[in-house]
Amino acid sequence: MTAGGHVEELGHHSGEGSAGEQVAEANETDGLITDAVAQGDLLRSRQAVFGREVQPQTALYLSRLARAVANAQPQPEGERAAGGATDGGPGAGGPGDDGAEPATDPCAIQVAELVEPGTDSSGPRVLPALRDAVFGIGPVPPAGPGPEIVPLPSAPALVCDRSQRILRVNAALLKLAGRGTDGSWPFDTARSVNGQGGGLFGMRLPQLVVGPDVDARLVRPDGGLVRVRVVRWELPGSELSAVVLIELDPCPDLDARVVDPRWTAELERLARVGTWTFELATSTLHRSETLEELYRSLGIDPDGAGSAPVEGEQVALLCRGLRSGARDGDHHFDLQLPGNRMLSCWAEVECAKDGTPVRLVGVVHDVSAERVARRRVELSGQRFSDLMAIVPAGVALVDSTGRIVDANTGMCRLLDTSLERLRGAPSTSLSVDELLDPDARPLEATCPGDGAMLPGWLRPVPPGARHAYRVGAVPLRRGDDTTVWCEVSVSVTSADDDGWFWLVACTDISERRRAAEVLRSAGTVDELTRLPNRAACLELVDRLLAGASRYRVAVVCGDLDDFARVNSSLGHEAGDDLLVTLAARLQRELPVGCTAGRLSGDEFVVICADHTEVGGPDLLARVVADLLRTTITVHGRPVQLTASVGLATSVPTGDVRAADLLRFAEAAMHDAKRRQSRGGIGMATDGIVSSATQALELEAELRAAIAGDALVLEYQPVVGPDGTVLSAEALVRWPHPDRGLISPADFLPVAQRSGLLRELDLWVLRTAAREAAGWPEYRGRKPAIAVNLAGLLPGDVDFLSAVSDTVAETGLAWDRLVLELVETSLVALPPHALAAMAELVERGLRFAVDDFGTGYSSLARLKELPAQTVKVDRAFVTGIADDPADFAVARAVVDMARAMGRTTVAEGVETADQFHVLRGIGVDAYQGWLFSRPLPALRLRDVLSRGRLPTPASTPASTPAAT
Repeated sequence: MTAGGHVEELGHHSGEGSAGEQVAEANETDGLITDAVAQGDLLRSRQAVFGREVQPQTALYLSRLARAVANAQPQPEGERAAGGATDGGPGAGGPGDDGAEPATDPCAIQVAELVEPGTDSSGPRVLPALRDAVFGIGPVPPAGPGPEIVPLPSAPALVCDRSQRILRVNAALLKLAGRGTDGSWPFDTARSVNGQGGGLFGMRLPQLVVGPDVDARLVRPDGGLVRVRVVRWELPGSELSAVVLIELDPCPDLDARVVDPRWTAELERLARVGTWTFELATSTLHRSETLEELYRSLGIDPDGAGSAPVEGEQVALLCRGLRSGARDGDHHFDLQLPGNRMLSCWAEVECAKDGTPVRLVGVVHDVSAERVARRRVELSGQRFSDLMAIVPAGVALVDSTGRIVDANTGMCRLLDTSLERLRGAPSTSLSVDELLDPDARPLEATCPGDGAMLPGWLRPVPPGARHAYRVGAVPLRRGDDTTVWCEVSVSVTSADDDGWFWLVACTDISERRRAAEVLRSAGTVDELTRLPNRAACLELVDRLLAGASRYRVAVVCGDLDDFARVNSSLGHEAGDDLLVTLAARLQRELPVGCTAGRLSGDEFVVICADHTEVGGPDLLARVVADLLRTTITVHGRPVQLTASVGLATSVPTGDVRAADLLRFAEAAMHDAKRRQSRGGIGMATDGIVSSATQALELEAELRAAIAGDALVLEYQPVVGPDGTVLSAEALVRWPHPDRGLISPADFLPVAQRSGLLRELDLWVLRTAAREAAGWPEYRGRKPAIAVNLAGLLPGDVDFLSAVSDTVAETGLAWDRLVLELVETSLVALPPHALAAMAELVERGLRFAVDDFGTGYSSLARLKELPAQTVKVDRAFVTGIADDPADFAVARAVVDMARAMGRTTVAEGVETADQFHVLRGIGVDAYQGWLFSRPLPALRLRDVLSRGRLPTPASTPASTPAAT
């Protein structure tokens, strides 16, 4: 829609005058129209514009114009021929024109063809009287400040009345306004020639020209706009105004830079941008070609297909603001389209310099790609933020001046502070003061003008991860002024403003340093009590023995009595707390010159550099014993402690090492523990030291004997009531090459203290099973082999596999193997031990309870023991013939065993009376010297080949109950 579309030809609507009426012929004498014709035409023009009512101002104007035409003098013939002063121009006359000068239509007189005096214009000329009639007497005044007005003859101009209705225009204005002309001149808009009317007569000037006079827009019929400056002045003596339009350059500041408007359009296409304008004066919307193309590419109907246009919302909103009094404003909204497409629509009010709103200007930008890219950036940033939030290490961003810009949650947690306190803080505030680099100085090369002090661990490097560096250990200050040790990794990254930042990653290595410290001190410091350990104590004693007062050095070893009950009843944590408390007591209350240490478990040691300063070695031993004899509350429970103490001193003569002195003290301590139940004090004598030395040597030799099969087995037969050999018990013997045959009573305690019982049991089991597999038969059967176990127990995880492998390797039948276990080892067996025993019993193996009645169990527990045989201990067999108590116990055991389907074996039968009494109460088998002493393997085979051993006469002895 064009601005001119709303304006109609008023002359046509009035019905007066004809748009195509031909001009009357002129008087051939003077070439001017008669006064009557001129007045008639002027009257019709006046009535077409102002109606039939004659206004005084209009009448005055028309009378002046008529007098000017009537008084006009004819032009010289040369001038008429050269310029056609008042010629109508081509088309002014009718057909068959014979060359006579045509008459001039007064309605075709233009008000824009004045020529400056002294100039030779090739265009038509107008007499001064006509100019004065239109513009008044005198020169044309300038229209306010601005560039000088070009001469009116060459500028587009018009005349309008006080209501700004256009009365006359010239050809230059018609051309500028795009109101086509056939080239004839003069040209009247009221009576167009050959039907080519400009359509401007009677139009209001604001419909043709919009905007402020200094920078207005001339509206063309096609909607195009021409940038013009408007110059106005009042015509003297009338209420008419002359208006001259000076065409301005579209963009004078950019003339030197704009090469071709097509470049601008192409750039808009590449940027997916289009523009529109809405002229407030004409309500005209104009879209750029690039905007139309943008709408088409997105499949948008810009006019809304019968609804409001796309730009209608913004236009309506801004117009409402203008009506409410706002002189300017802008508006922006995003138009969501299908397929994740979006248009960014921005519009504002364009005003003149005086603040008058002129037009609305809008820009439409396809931001679909930018939106996708922005979304990707946002998601990328969010992913980075999420990553930094879950990274356990602390990460900080430090600017080139050394101030912290940002930090992640891990950094705040590491330093126990908030992000608000970290931001803007200098990096030097993180370092411990005394560990700052003393050579730190202002880094003008990297921090120009700032003079920033940097911590020693922060130094400039080129950007990039390949230039990163790492500092192994840096102490950083936390929010509570404590210190946390961190491993710091530093890199440099570029900033958005071509600057750079430090990226600092901090990892807490406090635990690592603590573990390293523990490892470093593990060789000399006990981890639990932080006392010197065995190695550190030996080193200290060696230093003291190397001094001049070496003969006054004393060592006291103390071992807590029955400390295992604390761990079993209160737990190992309570036991550890008790040991720590006891260690602190020793450190706090020992005499000066004494050092406490921990050797192992619940064993402590006190080293005195000079025992004469504390009252002598005996007093030192009592002091240590008293310190270890105390009551300590652990987990709310009082625990009473005692300790067995051993003392050893150096001698002035002889070469005594620290290890020897410590060993002597431990030997004295163990001797005191054997001699006294609790709280004993022992002194290291030659006998005790010699015994301890022999025990140590015996342990090493026993270990070698087990590994080299230097032990032997003897077998004691187990017979039935008639003397038939039912089984034989394997008994281990050690024939020492130097000491002769060593009794089990001498080497078994050594094996127990040194942890060799298990290896000894395995050796006996394998050897006995292998030898028993080759025993001779008697009457179609072979006797069983019984092996007593003390180190290999059912509770061991490999008990079942060890027994099964032995039986498989030796080829012994399962029903010929009897495993004897003491009563205490069968009490409160765990489920896996009971399951292993049950599986072995199912295969045919039998278990026997050895020394029953001497342990902690009651007779009622007999039914719970997974054993098939009960062995009555020799303690009850010895007095069974003359002691009613032993008789009663033995008979009760036999009766209960028989009731539960178990067999009984009596141990230590040495007399016939014992045999007859035991047989009388129903004992199933017998073992003792009455029948046979332990026999070597070869002699046992001779006995087994006979099948029986002699038994006492069957004359029964009187029972204790009968006497």
